Amino acid sequence: MKMNTKLLPLVAACLAASPAFAADPIANLFNDATVKGQFQMFDFQRDFDGDTTDRRDTSFGGLFYLRSGEANGISFGTSFASANPIWDANSEGIYGLVGGGAPGSMNERETINRLQEYFVTGNWYDTKITVGAQELRTPMMNPFPLRAIPFTYRGTSIVNKSVDNLAISALYITDYMGWTNESFASVADGIQGELARSGVIVDVEDNPILALGFDYTLPFEAVKAKAGLWHYTMEDVYNQTHFKLNLSGDMGAANWYFKPSYLKQDSIGNLDSSTAQFDTYQAGFHLGMKWQGFDATVKYVTTGEGNIIAPFGDEKVIIQQVVQSSRANEDAYGAQLAYRFAPSSALNGVSAYLNYASYEIDGDSSQDIDETDISVRYDLAEYVEGLSVRARHAIVNYATGDDLADTRFYVYYKFEI
Repeated sequence: MKMNTKLLPLVAACLAASPAFAADPIANLFNDATVKGQFQMFDFQRDFDGDTTDRRDTSFGGLFYLRSGEANGISFGTSFASANPIWDANSEGIYGLVGGGAPGSMNERETINRLQEYFVTGNWYDTKITVGAQELRTPMMNPFPLRAIPFTYRGTSIVNKSVDNLAISALYITDYMGWTNESFASVADGIQGELARSGVIVDVEDNPILALGFDYTLPFEAVKAKAGLWHYTMEDVYNQTHFKLNLSGDMGAANWYFKPSYLKQDSIGNLDSSTAQFDTYQAGFHLGMKWQGFDATVKYVTTGEGNIIAPFGDEKVIIQQVVQSSRANEDAYGAQLAYRFAPSSALNGVSAYLNYASYEIDGDSSQDIDETDISVRYDLAEYVEGLSVRARHAIVNYATGDDLADTRFYVYYKFEI
Protein backbone atom coordinates (compact mmCIF):
# COMPACT_ATOMS: atom_id res chain seq x y z
CA MET A 1 0.00 0.00 0.00
CA LYS A 2 1.34 3.41 -0.96
CA MET A 3 1.04 6.50 1.15
CA ASN A 4 -1.66 8.86 -0.12
CA THR A 5 0.17 11.48 -2.18
CA LYS A 6 -2.25 14.15 -0.94
CA LEU A 7 -0.38 13.94 2.38
CA LEU A 8 3.02 14.81 0.91
CA PRO A 9 2.51 18.60 0.88
CA LEU A 10 1.45 18.39 4.53
CA VAL A 11 4.57 16.40 5.36
CA ALA A 12 6.69 19.04 3.65
CA ALA A 13 4.85 21.76 5.56
CA CYS A 14 5.60 20.03 8.85
CA LEU A 15 9.27 19.84 7.97
CA ALA A 16 9.36 23.49 7.00
CA ALA A 17 7.59 24.51 10.19
CA SER A 18 10.35 23.17 12.42
CA PRO A 19 12.10 26.12 14.10
CA ALA A 20 15.61 24.80 13.39
CA PHE A 21 15.44 21.58 11.48
CA ALA A 22 19.20 21.35 10.89
CA ALA A 23 20.15 21.78 14.56
CA ASP A 24 19.64 18.16 15.69
CA PRO A 25 21.36 15.32 13.87
CA ILE A 26 19.18 13.44 11.40
CA ALA A 27 20.77 10.29 12.83
CA ASN A 28 18.46 10.69 15.84
CA LEU A 29 15.62 9.45 13.63
CA PHE A 30 17.39 6.09 13.37
CA ASN A 31 19.39 5.88 16.60
CA ASP A 32 16.34 6.43 18.79
CA ALA A 33 13.95 4.30 16.74
CA THR A 34 11.89 1.60 18.45
CA VAL A 35 10.19 -1.55 17.25
CA LYS A 36 7.45 -3.25 19.26
CA GLY A 37 4.48 -5.44 18.63
CA GLN A 38 2.79 -8.71 19.35
CA PHE A 39 2.23 -12.08 17.74
CA GLN A 40 -1.26 -13.35 18.42
CA MET A 41 -3.41 -16.40 17.84
CA PHE A 42 -7.18 -16.20 18.31
CA ASP A 43 -9.96 -18.78 18.14
CA PHE A 44 -13.51 -17.35 18.19
CA GLN A 45 -16.61 -19.55 18.04
CA ARG A 46 -20.31 -18.62 18.21
CA ASP A 47 -22.92 -21.36 18.51
CA PHE A 48 -26.63 -20.62 18.11
CA ASP A 49 -29.45 -22.67 19.64
CA GLY A 50 -31.68 -22.30 16.58
CA ASP A 51 -31.23 -22.38 12.81
CA THR A 52 -28.76 -19.48 12.55
CA THR A 53 -25.44 -20.59 11.04
CA ASP A 54 -22.75 -21.18 13.66
CA ARG A 55 -19.49 -19.28 13.21
CA ARG A 56 -15.85 -20.03 13.87
CA ASP A 57 -12.49 -18.56 12.87
CA THR A 58 -8.97 -19.33 14.00
CA SER A 59 -6.33 -16.78 13.05
CA PHE A 60 -2.62 -16.21 13.52
CA GLY A 61 -0.88 -12.91 12.91
CA GLY A 62 0.12 -9.81 14.76
CA LEU A 63 0.65 -6.09 15.01
CA PHE A 64 4.09 -4.55 14.48
CA TYR A 65 4.90 -0.90 15.22
CA LEU A 66 7.97 1.10 14.08
CA ARG A 67 8.59 4.56 15.53
CA SER A 68 11.52 6.74 14.55
CA GLY A 69 13.42 8.97 16.93
CA GLU A 70 12.90 12.72 16.86
CA ALA A 71 14.95 15.40 15.10
CA ASN A 72 13.90 18.97 15.90
CA GLY A 73 10.38 17.84 16.67
CA ILE A 74 9.96 15.69 13.55
CA SER A 75 9.36 11.95 13.81
CA PHE A 76 7.82 9.23 11.67
CA GLY A 77 5.79 6.12 12.36
CA THR A 78 4.40 3.10 10.61
CA SER A 79 2.84 -0.20 11.55
CA PHE A 80 1.80 -3.45 9.87
CA ALA A 81 -1.11 -5.77 10.72
CA SER A 82 -1.76 -9.35 9.71
CA ALA A 83 -4.48 -11.94 10.33
CA ASN A 84 -4.19 -15.33 8.63
CA PRO A 85 -6.72 -18.19 8.74
CA ILE A 86 -5.16 -21.35 10.13
CA TRP A 87 -7.86 -23.62 8.77
CA ASP A 88 -11.30 -23.45 7.19
CA ALA A 89 -14.16 -24.70 9.32
CA ASN A 90 -16.23 -25.77 6.32
CA SER A 91 -19.34 -26.57 8.34
CA GLU A 92 -19.36 -23.18 10.08
CA GLY A 93 -19.73 -19.62 8.87
CA ILE A 94 -17.12 -16.88 9.02
CA TYR A 95 -16.80 -15.22 12.40
CA GLY A 96 -14.92 -12.07 11.33
CA LEU A 97 -11.34 -12.54 12.52
CA VAL A 98 -10.15 -12.79 8.91
CA GLY A 99 -11.42 -11.77 5.49
CA GLY A 100 -13.77 -13.58 3.17
CA GLY A 101 -17.18 -12.06 3.72
CA ALA A 102 -19.79 -11.01 6.20
CA PRO A 103 -20.11 -12.88 9.54
CA GLY A 104 -22.08 -16.07 9.03
CA SER A 105 -21.25 -16.43 5.33
CA MET A 106 -19.79 -19.71 4.06
CA ASN A 107 -17.14 -18.16 1.78
CA GLU A 108 -13.52 -19.21 1.80
CA ARG A 109 -11.56 -17.40 4.49
CA GLU A 110 -8.93 -14.91 3.29
CA THR A 111 -5.70 -13.55 4.72
CA ILE A 112 -5.51 -9.89 5.71
CA ASN A 113 -2.17 -8.11 5.42
CA ARG A 114 -2.15 -4.34 5.53
CA LEU A 115 -0.14 -1.25 6.33
CA GLN A 116 -1.92 -0.16 9.48
CA GLU A 117 -0.27 3.25 9.92
CA TYR A 118 2.03 5.67 8.10
CA PHE A 119 2.40 9.14 9.49
CA VAL A 120 4.67 12.09 10.21
CA THR A 121 4.54 13.90 13.56
CA GLY A 122 5.65 17.41 14.47
CA ASN A 123 6.14 18.14 18.17
CA TRP A 124 6.67 21.83 18.96
CA TYR A 125 5.60 24.20 21.76
CA ASP A 126 3.73 21.48 23.71
CA THR A 127 1.73 20.64 20.58
CA LYS A 128 1.88 17.34 18.71
CA ILE A 129 0.57 17.29 15.11
CA THR A 130 0.23 13.91 13.39
CA VAL A 131 -0.61 13.66 9.69
CA GLY A 132 -1.40 10.41 7.88
CA ALA A 133 -2.81 6.98 8.73
CA GLN A 134 -2.91 6.49 12.49
CA GLU A 135 -4.71 4.66 15.27
CA LEU A 136 -6.85 6.96 17.44
CA ARG A 137 -7.85 6.70 21.08
CA THR A 138 -10.84 8.94 21.72
CA PRO A 139 -14.29 8.14 23.16
CA MET A 140 -16.21 7.80 19.86
CA MET A 141 -13.34 7.09 17.45
CA ASN A 142 -10.81 4.52 18.64
CA PRO A 143 -9.18 1.15 17.75
CA PHE A 144 -12.44 -0.73 18.45
CA PRO A 145 -10.35 -3.77 19.48
CA LEU A 146 -12.97 -6.52 19.24
CA ARG A 147 -11.31 -8.63 16.53
CA ALA A 148 -7.79 -9.53 15.39
CA ILE A 149 -6.91 -6.15 13.83
CA PRO A 150 -7.94 -2.79 15.31
CA PHE A 151 -9.49 0.09 13.38
CA THR A 152 -7.18 2.73 11.92
CA TYR A 153 -7.89 6.19 10.49
CA ARG A 154 -6.49 8.65 7.96
CA GLY A 155 -6.31 12.38 8.53
CA THR A 156 -4.79 14.80 11.03
CA SER A 157 -4.76 14.80 14.82
CA ILE A 158 -3.51 17.58 17.10
CA VAL A 159 -2.87 17.45 20.85
CA ASN A 160 -1.84 20.50 22.88
CA LYS A 161 -0.67 20.27 26.52
CA SER A 162 0.37 23.86 27.17
CA VAL A 163 -1.93 24.15 30.20
CA ASP A 164 -1.15 22.05 33.27
CA ASN A 165 -3.40 18.99 33.63
CA LEU A 166 -5.24 19.80 30.39
CA ALA A 167 -4.99 18.12 26.98
CA ILE A 168 -6.80 19.82 24.10
CA SER A 169 -7.25 17.61 21.03
CA ALA A 170 -8.55 18.15 17.52
CA LEU A 171 -9.25 15.69 14.69
CA TYR A 172 -9.79 15.96 10.93
CA ILE A 173 -10.55 12.42 9.71
CA THR A 174 -11.52 11.45 6.17
CA ASP A 175 -11.07 7.65 5.96
CA TYR A 176 -10.93 4.50 8.05
CA MET A 177 -10.16 0.78 7.82
CA GLY A 178 -12.24 -1.68 9.83
CA TRP A 179 -11.33 -5.10 11.21
CA THR A 180 -11.09 -6.94 7.90
CA ASN A 181 -10.42 -4.22 5.30
CA GLU A 182 -7.20 -4.02 3.29
CA SER A 183 -7.82 -0.51 1.94
CA PHE A 184 -9.24 2.70 3.31
CA ALA A 185 -12.88 3.71 2.86
CA SER A 186 -14.48 7.05 3.58
CA VAL A 187 -15.98 7.66 7.01
CA ALA A 188 -19.26 8.24 5.14
CA ASP A 189 -19.18 4.58 4.07
CA GLY A 190 -18.75 3.55 7.69
CA ILE A 191 -21.77 5.52 8.86
CA GLN A 192 -23.86 4.38 5.91
CA GLY A 193 -23.04 0.76 6.71
CA GLU A 194 -23.93 1.23 10.38
CA LEU A 195 -27.30 2.73 9.45
CA ALA A 196 -27.94 -0.12 7.00
CA ARG A 197 -27.42 -2.65 9.81
CA SER A 198 -30.14 -0.80 11.70
CA GLY A 199 -32.46 -1.12 8.70
CA VAL A 200 -32.05 2.47 7.46
CA ILE A 201 -30.95 2.68 3.81
CA VAL A 202 -29.83 6.21 3.00
CA ASP A 203 -27.03 8.03 1.19
CA VAL A 204 -24.52 9.72 3.48
CA GLU A 205 -22.65 12.85 2.40
CA ASP A 206 -18.93 12.26 1.84
CA ASN A 207 -17.62 14.75 4.39
CA PRO A 208 -14.81 14.49 6.95
CA ILE A 209 -15.39 14.05 10.67
CA LEU A 210 -14.14 16.93 12.80
CA ALA A 211 -13.67 16.62 16.55
CA LEU A 212 -12.57 18.75 19.48
CA GLY A 213 -11.76 17.24 22.87
CA PHE A 214 -10.80 18.43 26.34
CA ASP A 215 -9.32 16.04 28.91
CA TYR A 216 -8.68 17.62 32.30
CA THR A 217 -7.28 16.27 35.56
CA LEU A 218 -8.88 18.24 38.37
CA PRO A 219 -6.41 19.46 41.03
CA PHE A 220 -8.15 17.84 44.00
CA GLU A 221 -6.28 16.15 46.85
CA ALA A 222 -8.76 13.95 48.70
CA VAL A 223 -10.42 12.72 45.49
CA LYS A 224 -8.87 11.88 42.14
CA ALA A 225 -10.95 13.40 39.38
CA LYS A 226 -10.64 13.40 35.59
CA ALA A 227 -13.12 14.89 33.16
CA GLY A 228 -13.39 14.44 29.40
CA LEU A 229 -15.55 16.41 26.98
CA TRP A 230 -15.53 15.58 23.25
CA HIS A 231 -17.60 16.90 20.37
CA TYR A 232 -17.67 15.21 16.93
CA THR A 233 -19.36 16.67 13.87
CA MET A 234 -19.84 15.61 10.26
CA GLU A 235 -21.52 18.14 7.98
CA ASP A 236 -25.00 17.11 6.83
CA VAL A 237 -24.72 13.87 8.83
CA TYR A 238 -24.49 14.10 12.62
CA ASN A 239 -23.23 15.70 15.83
CA GLN A 240 -22.10 13.72 18.85
CA THR A 241 -21.09 15.10 22.25
CA HIS A 242 -19.61 12.80 24.89
CA PHE A 243 -18.90 13.72 28.52
CA LYS A 244 -17.34 11.46 31.13
CA LEU A 245 -16.25 12.02 34.71
CA ASN A 246 -13.93 9.63 36.54
CA LEU A 247 -13.90 10.02 40.32
CA SER A 248 -12.06 7.79 42.80
CA GLY A 249 -10.82 7.87 46.36
CA ASP A 250 -9.87 5.82 49.38
CA MET A 251 -12.25 4.46 52.00
CA GLY A 252 -10.12 2.83 54.64
CA ALA A 253 -8.31 -0.10 53.00
CA ALA A 254 -10.66 0.01 50.01
CA ASN A 255 -10.80 2.24 46.94
CA TRP A 256 -14.11 3.48 45.52
CA TYR A 257 -14.83 4.87 42.07
CA PHE A 258 -17.74 6.52 40.28
CA LYS A 259 -17.82 7.01 36.50
CA PRO A 260 -20.89 8.83 35.15
CA SER A 261 -21.11 9.60 31.42
CA TYR A 262 -23.47 11.21 28.95
CA LEU A 263 -23.69 10.98 25.14
CA LYS A 264 -25.88 13.25 22.99
CA GLN A 265 -26.35 12.37 19.33
CA ASP A 266 -28.20 14.36 16.65
CA SER A 267 -28.62 13.77 12.93
CA ILE A 268 -28.27 17.00 10.97
CA GLY A 269 -28.67 18.33 7.44
CA ASN A 270 -29.69 15.77 4.85
CA LEU A 271 -30.10 13.00 7.44
CA ASP A 272 -32.44 14.99 9.66
CA SER A 273 -35.57 13.40 8.17
CA SER A 274 -38.31 11.09 9.39
CA THR A 275 -36.66 7.97 7.93
CA ALA A 276 -33.01 8.58 8.77
CA GLN A 277 -33.22 10.71 11.89
CA PHE A 278 -31.36 9.24 14.83
CA ASP A 279 -31.49 11.91 17.54
CA THR A 280 -30.95 10.28 20.91
CA TYR A 281 -28.89 10.24 24.09
CA GLN A 282 -27.33 7.77 26.50
CA ALA A 283 -26.72 8.40 30.19
CA GLY A 284 -25.44 6.10 32.89
CA PHE A 285 -22.69 5.25 35.35
CA HIS A 286 -20.32 2.70 36.85
CA LEU A 287 -20.10 2.59 40.66
CA GLY A 288 -17.55 0.29 42.21
CA MET A 289 -15.23 -0.70 45.01
CA LYS A 290 -11.75 -2.30 44.99
CA TRP A 291 -10.44 -4.23 47.97
CA GLN A 292 -7.66 -6.83 48.38
CA GLY A 293 -7.71 -7.94 44.75
CA PHE A 294 -11.50 -7.75 44.36
CA ASP A 295 -13.20 -5.23 42.08
CA ALA A 296 -17.01 -5.06 42.30
CA THR A 297 -19.00 -2.80 39.96
CA VAL A 298 -22.67 -2.00 39.38
CA LYS A 299 -23.76 -0.34 36.13
CA TYR A 300 -26.86 1.39 34.84
CA VAL A 301 -27.65 3.07 31.52
CA THR A 302 -30.68 4.49 29.76
CA THR A 303 -30.92 5.32 26.05
CA GLY A 304 -33.27 7.78 24.35
CA GLU A 305 -35.66 7.36 21.43
CA GLY A 306 -33.06 6.45 18.79
CA ASN A 307 -30.34 3.83 18.37
CA ILE A 308 -26.76 4.85 19.13
CA ILE A 309 -24.81 5.19 15.87
CA ALA A 310 -21.18 4.36 16.61
CA PRO A 311 -19.35 2.72 13.69
CA PHE A 312 -15.86 3.73 14.83
CA GLY A 313 -15.68 2.46 18.39
CA ASP A 314 -17.29 4.05 21.41
CA GLU A 315 -17.53 4.26 25.18
CA LYS A 316 -21.05 2.99 25.73
CA VAL A 317 -21.85 2.58 29.40
CA ILE A 318 -22.29 -1.21 29.21
CA ILE A 319 -20.14 -3.17 26.77
CA GLN A 320 -20.12 -6.95 27.05
CA GLN A 321 -18.58 -9.68 24.95
CA VAL A 322 -21.56 -9.82 22.57
CA VAL A 323 -24.20 -7.23 23.53
CA GLN A 324 -23.79 -3.51 24.19
CA SER A 325 -26.18 -0.83 25.42
CA SER A 326 -27.23 0.83 22.15
CA ARG A 327 -30.93 0.30 21.37
CA ALA A 328 -33.62 2.96 21.41
CA ASN A 329 -35.72 3.22 24.60
CA GLU A 330 -33.46 0.74 26.38
CA ASP A 331 -32.63 0.48 30.09
CA ALA A 332 -29.77 -1.81 31.03
CA TYR A 333 -28.54 -2.99 34.42
CA GLY A 334 -25.24 -4.73 35.03
CA ALA A 335 -22.93 -6.07 37.72
CA GLN A 336 -19.36 -7.30 37.52
CA LEU A 337 -17.09 -9.01 40.03
CA ALA A 338 -13.40 -9.29 39.21
CA TYR A 339 -10.47 -10.74 41.13
CA ARG A 340 -6.71 -10.56 40.62
CA PHE A 341 -4.58 -13.06 42.53
CA ALA A 342 -1.79 -11.59 44.64
CA PRO A 343 1.82 -11.79 43.36
CA SER A 344 2.69 -13.84 46.43
CA SER A 345 0.08 -16.51 45.66
CA ALA A 346 0.49 -19.73 43.67
CA LEU A 347 -1.77 -18.21 40.98
CA ASN A 348 0.31 -15.08 40.45
CA GLY A 349 -0.58 -13.59 37.05
CA VAL A 350 -4.16 -14.92 37.00
CA SER A 351 -7.13 -12.55 36.90
CA ALA A 352 -10.80 -13.31 36.26
CA TYR A 353 -14.22 -11.70 36.19
CA LEU A 354 -17.91 -12.55 36.08
CA ASN A 355 -20.04 -9.97 34.26
CA TYR A 356 -23.85 -9.95 33.98
CA ALA A 357 -26.23 -7.45 32.35
CA SER A 358 -29.93 -7.27 31.51
CA TYR A 359 -31.22 -5.14 28.63
CA GLU A 360 -34.89 -4.10 28.51
CA ILE A 361 -36.87 -2.12 25.94
CA ASP A 362 -39.54 0.08 27.51
CA GLY A 363 -42.96 -1.50 26.99
CA ASP A 364 -41.75 -4.47 24.90
CA SER A 365 -40.59 -7.48 26.92
CA SER A 366 -40.22 -9.50 23.70
CA GLN A 367 -36.99 -7.54 23.09
CA ASP A 368 -35.38 -8.37 26.45
CA ILE A 369 -31.80 -9.70 26.42
CA ASP A 370 -29.52 -10.91 29.18
CA GLU A 371 -25.86 -11.85 28.94
CA THR A 372 -23.44 -13.53 31.33
CA ASP A 373 -19.68 -13.30 30.65
CA ILE A 374 -16.82 -15.23 32.21
CA SER A 375 -13.20 -14.28 31.55
CA VAL A 376 -9.90 -15.73 32.81
CA ARG A 377 -6.50 -14.26 31.91
CA TYR A 378 -3.08 -15.68 32.77
CA ASP A 379 -0.03 -13.45 32.43
CA LEU A 380 2.92 -15.81 32.00
CA ALA A 381 5.65 -13.15 32.18
CA GLU A 382 7.11 -14.98 35.19
CA TYR A 383 8.05 -17.79 32.79
CA VAL A 384 8.23 -16.11 29.36
CA GLU A 385 8.40 -12.32 29.14
CA GLY A 386 5.54 -10.97 27.04
CA LEU A 387 3.46 -14.18 26.94
CA SER A 388 -0.16 -14.27 28.12
CA VAL A 389 -3.28 -16.35 27.44
CA ARG A 390 -6.96 -15.63 27.91
CA ALA A 391 -10.28 -17.49 27.71
CA ARG A 392 -13.73 -15.87 27.52
CA HIS A 393 -17.21 -17.34 27.41
CA ALA A 394 -20.54 -15.56 27.00
CA ILE A 395 -24.08 -16.91 27.32
CA VAL A 396 -26.70 -14.69 25.67
CA ASN A 397 -30.44 -15.23 26.09
CA TYR A 398 -32.98 -13.44 23.86
CA ALA A 399 -36.67 -13.22 24.68
CA THR A 400 -37.26 -13.66 20.94
CA GLY A 401 -34.65 -15.18 18.65
CA ASP A 402 -31.77 -17.64 18.80
CA ASP A 403 -29.91 -17.83 22.09
CA LEU A 404 -26.17 -18.23 21.68
CA ALA A 405 -22.90 -19.11 23.36
CA ASP A 406 -19.76 -17.24 22.34
CA THR A 407 -16.32 -18.65 23.24
CA ARG A 408 -13.00 -16.95 22.57
CA PHE A 409 -9.39 -18.00 23.18
CA TYR A 410 -6.41 -15.66 22.92
CA VAL A 411 -2.65 -16.18 22.95
CA TYR A 412 -0.38 -13.10 22.94
CA TYR A 413 3.36 -12.72 22.74
CA LYS A 414 4.44 -9.09 23.10
CA PHE A 415 7.96 -7.86 22.37
CA GLU A 416 9.95 -4.65 22.14
CA ILE A 417 13.32 -3.92 20.54
